[in-house]
Amino acid sequence: MEKICAAHAMQWSIELENGLRSKKPGKVIESILQTGTRLEQWSKEPNYPLSVLQMFGLIPGEDRLFANTILLRLADAFKSGDKQIRISVLKVFLGEMKFRRSKGKSYNGILKKDRVFNHAELLKRVKLVYDTGDVESRGLVFRLIGCWADFAKDSAEIRYMVLSSLGSCHVSEVRSLYTSTFCHNDFRMDAMIYEMFVFGM
Repeated sequence: MEKICAAHAMQWSIELENGLRSKKPGKVIESILQTGTRLEQWSKEPNYPLSVLQMFGLIPGEDRLFANTILLRLADAFKSGDKQIRISVLKVFLGEMKFRRSKGKSYNGILKKDRVFNHAELLKRVKLVYDTGDVESRGLVFRLIGCWADFAKDSAEIRYMVLSSLGSCHVSEVRSLYTSTFCHNDFRMDAMIYEMFVFGM
């Protein structure tokens, strides 16, 4: 039987970490984009039963642990990286979002809320960019949060951040907010989502 993505996850996580630490020009971005391709592939696989995971020497929950480690490493890269690195990380999640939208309610990929158990840590890392970054960086943050809509919409802190940014004097920031956050399936500007997002219902 061909190796499933979960069985590669530890190696992928190590390779991403090594790539992010590399001093070789272009290697960091290359590693991020390669990881994006791998995560897309992983999302397309079904959730295998325990018996299949055990065939590859995996213990229960190990696949989720490595998936979440990879997501945290990407969030750290977004937090500490330059503009090009942040755009590369965003591309990874935009690719996943495209797949998610194509699947609709049947989506069960790596960004589904019940598969991301450290979503608070992911949001915390990108909110630091919002708090300390320039207008362009905040625009990238909104696009990334839009990709994470399935769990970001439940954060009171993120709802407040979005609501307060609606009154920004920077047109580009508000445009990023509308075109990325509210245009995604979970954040589209219909009455139910607006109430949930703004009033925490």
